[in-house]
Amino acid sequence: MTTRRRTPSEEMTPDRRPLTQMQATRLAGLTGLNARELVGASVVDIGERFRWRLDPELLFFRRICGQVVKTDPVTGIEYPVPFATVHVYDTDCNFFGFFPGGWPWAWFFPFRCRREEIASVVTDACGRFCVFVPRWEIDWILRFRRERLCFPDIFVKPNLRDLLEDLLPRPPIVRPPKPEPDPPPPFLLKDSGITFQRVAQLVGRPTAERLGALESGATIGQNAGEMLHLLERKALSQPLPPPLPSEIKELQVGEGAEPRVARLEVASLYGREGLTTATSKVQTSLAAQLNIDLDVLREVDFQRFIGPFLRCIDILVPEWMPILDVPDITFEVTQDVDGDGDQEVIYSEGFFDVRWNAGFIPDVTLEASPIAVTGRVCDVPDVPCKDVPEIQFVGRMPVINPPAPAAPYHDAILGYARRVNRPHPSGNLVDPLPNPLAKTPYTRVLQIYGCNHRPGAAFYRLMYSYNGGAEAPFTGLTWPLYRVVGGALQSLWPTADANGWYPILPDSDGWFPGHLLLDWPTGQFPDGNYRITVQLANAAKAVLPPLSAAVSFRVDNSLPTAQFMDMAWRVAGAAAWNPLPLVCPMVMRPTVGGVPVAIEFRVSYVASAAHLRSAILTGGGCGGGGPTRLLAPNWSEPPGLDNPYEHWHMNTFDNSLSRTAVFSLAGSALPGCYTFALAVHSRAFNPSGGDGGQLSDWEYDPVYNWVYPQVNVAVVDA
Repeated sequence: MTTRRRTPSEEMTPDRRPLTQMQATRLAGLTGLNARELVGASVVDIGERFRWRLDPELLFFRRICGQVVKTDPVTGIEYPVPFATVHVYDTDCNFFGFFPGGWPWAWFFPFRCRREEIASVVTDACGRFCVFVPRWEIDWILRFRRERLCFPDIFVKPNLRDLLEDLLPRPPIVRPPKPEPDPPPPFLLKDSGITFQRVAQLVGRPTAERLGALESGATIGQNAGEMLHLLERKALSQPLPPPLPSEIKELQVGEGAEPRVARLEVASLYGREGLTTATSKVQTSLAAQLNIDLDVLREVDFQRFIGPFLRCIDILVPEWMPILDVPDITFEVTQDVDGDGDQEVIYSEGFFDVRWNAGFIPDVTLEASPIAVTGRVCDVPDVPCKDVPEIQFVGRMPVINPPAPAAPYHDAILGYARRVNRPHPSGNLVDPLPNPLAKTPYTRVLQIYGCNHRPGAAFYRLMYSYNGGAEAPFTGLTWPLYRVVGGALQSLWPTADANGWYPILPDSDGWFPGHLLLDWPTGQFPDGNYRITVQLANAAKAVLPPLSAAVSFRVDNSLPTAQFMDMAWRVAGAAAWNPLPLVCPMVMRPTVGGVPVAIEFRVSYVASAAHLRSAILTGGGCGGGGPTRLLAPNWSEPPGLDNPYEHWHMNTFDNSLSRTAVFSLAGSALPGCYTFALAVHSRAFNPSGGDGGQLSDWEYDPVYNWVYPQVNVAVVDA
């Protein structure tokens, strides 16, 4: 692939780059050396000149990696931003910290910032990048933060892990440090959806559903890469405005003909005179509260905030607090979004993107602006081609099977994946190996990779037969391809004519991804079996022999169906059941001598899917104990085929079930709201590789399409 020309500074290895003034000042502050002797010197030079005057560990480097993405606001899907330039800066900035009472977060307003670029790197096709930061830079930042009274850290943006850990049941103690990379134990669905609903309210339902799907498909030893990536994402993808006090809000609202907010912004940016009397009064009042110079406060733009951040929780914090000369490594991202050769800024916030943990440093995710150019796919398979048309991969999974006795990947006739989400003949969630081969359909956007070259061929098309019907070409579908030429990002969206013919692009043109025959949004097509072949044509669009071998794909984008049918309760051991409505059910729990008695719930449900994977019924409570499973008379451990709490499809025809379960609630359980939830999963999957399926050679059990109905019961002591 053609790449842009690298600048001389980029050609240098990190240990050969000359130190900037700020880098020299920080290293001097840690070592006692003279900063003037360090400016312009490289790490190699400093190591030789001052070998016995500084700790050699300070001259090591830490690799900071990350990804630039743009998030779809509707689906929550992160799309990579390819071939953008990430600029890395040494930054010193002053902040006014805002710590509003009653809020779990804090905000900062920057002013009088200085920065120097210390590195730049171009993202790859997946938007990924890595840079090397000198160890002394990180030590300087860590020392600064250790010297500030705040626990656990003064400049930490909350990520999804922080949110989830705050929801975990634990003793009411101060928040512990969290440097470990491990995800918390699965718990999102363990209380029958109470935590799930809270997380959905905080971070959005798409993110909560993806976390729930990952939890539902989690098994011991399975790759946790996608879970880790989600947990390290910012808890709030968009900045949350701070709850400014009324006197500041007055500046933002303004009255009459003069918009005071505009005048404040102009004054803060350019230092112009003529602020309104109201503005001057507010600034004078704040300056007096903070004991700072009024001219300094005039530089603060209260519309330019950074946050929210985790709030200090172990010390008394005033509402407003100036924090001066804060060091950090910050980022700016630019990209040629319009193909004119000039790069536009697509990410500029930059402050405190790296969580400077003492050990493991998680990857950085930079959320690009809406103008950023994104890719659809990034990690692509290696497609070996000969001069014949051929379909070789769907996503990253081969459709050409290995020789026996190895298990096949794909059934080219029926269109099913054979290794993914295999049946469990016992009906249990965990079943001894080996399991029978699967019939697992595909869902969501499928990338079809293969070969479309032969002498004389100028066009290709993919023909499909839906459920055995007449053949038709795919038309109206396009997708982005990228390359960098002379430092400029170029994009191409292949388009087909009315007969489905796409131009064949030579490999030498360097478009990425190569050998992508079709980016197929299956959700725009009806579910069913698609038998697909590749045809080639000459410049006159006359079909050339040979046709490719046909490969079928069974598509299923449907959601399972799950419904509670009946609910009743009784005193434990009683003969008769008392029916309950499914809307706003309430139980008046009897007491004996003022002590609540144990009660039982009977829950009936139905669940089905076009391709059922599994169903799990759980009961959750509000503390002090929750509903527990009570073995029904017609089954025993091991549960066997009639387990009403957990079921895994036993064969490819096992796609529906009707069950009745009984739960017991101890008398010691607190009165309050109790929840029963039913998670029903389709076995359809997507082989793009985003869930790490290729790492297990597609022997894994993912969840993509699922439903999670719940019913809440109020328990009140009589």
